[in-house]
Amino acid sequence: MCPNMSMNYIEFTTTAAGEAVALKVGVPHAELFTEMEALRLYDGRGAARLLDADRELGAILMQHLQPGTMLWHLEDDRRETRVAASLMSVLPAPVPSTHSFPTFSRWVERAFRLTRTEWDPQELMPRDLIDRAEKAFKEIERNTTGDVVLHGDLHHENILLDDRSGWIAIDPKGVIGPPCLEVGRFVQNQLPVERREEIVRERVHILSAELGYTRETVAASALVDCVLSHCWCFEDDEISANWHDGIDLARMLCHMIGS
Repeated sequence: MCPNMSMNYIEFTTTAAGEAVALKVGVPHAELFTEMEALRLYDGRGAARLLDADRELGAILMQHLQPGTMLWHLEDDRRETRVAASLMSVLPAPVPSTHSFPTFSRWVERAFRLTRTEWDPQELMPRDLIDRAEKAFKEIERNTTGDVVLHGDLHHENILLDDRSGWIAIDPKGVIGPPCLEVGRFVQNQLPVERREEIVRERVHILSAELGYTRETVAASALVDCVLSHCWCFEDDEISANWHDGIDLARMLCHMIGS
């Protein structure tokens, strides 16, 4: 996976009242602003509590999660997947009347179009996979009654343990789309190649049971995210050594949704 990258400075400190806080400072840009919006919208519900934010400074002051252990440290994929599902059930928020969130449809349209026309002249990204992911996305949109504000980057490294609040999400991108799309980033993350198919099928089964989606819908959402992530790699100029592992994963997900 090759998400758009940015560098941020993180400082852990305490307020005058003795509250443990985390200060995150980055170059002001659109994704940092939507992170502020998402944290404000969540208001501590399943995500780190926002205390203050300054767009001009690119600064976010939030709850410091302690001990801050990442989810993958559980070393139990079934437990990890159920924890993620519990957050997926509480994080989606109604779309506010005014906002600056991007839409998942815009992400997909732009990345798929530019991969076909500009980013990938060598066709490292198989065009049949883009076509199938595009079809899957349209089917998801057609079968969804309403969009919500999604975290947009909910994976093992963005779910941390807090000794008071339990498992909590950090670093939301903030994007509007069908609720089921939240599963996609998690399904394809932290996958050892030697057990990839077994783990993916197990995650799809658990997420389907916990969230009430069909297994085909979970697999389709993962396919969309997998292909989208690969398309973004061209924009970031970051074709990783495990590129073909992701292509194999996309083909496996196609088989899981019957195509």
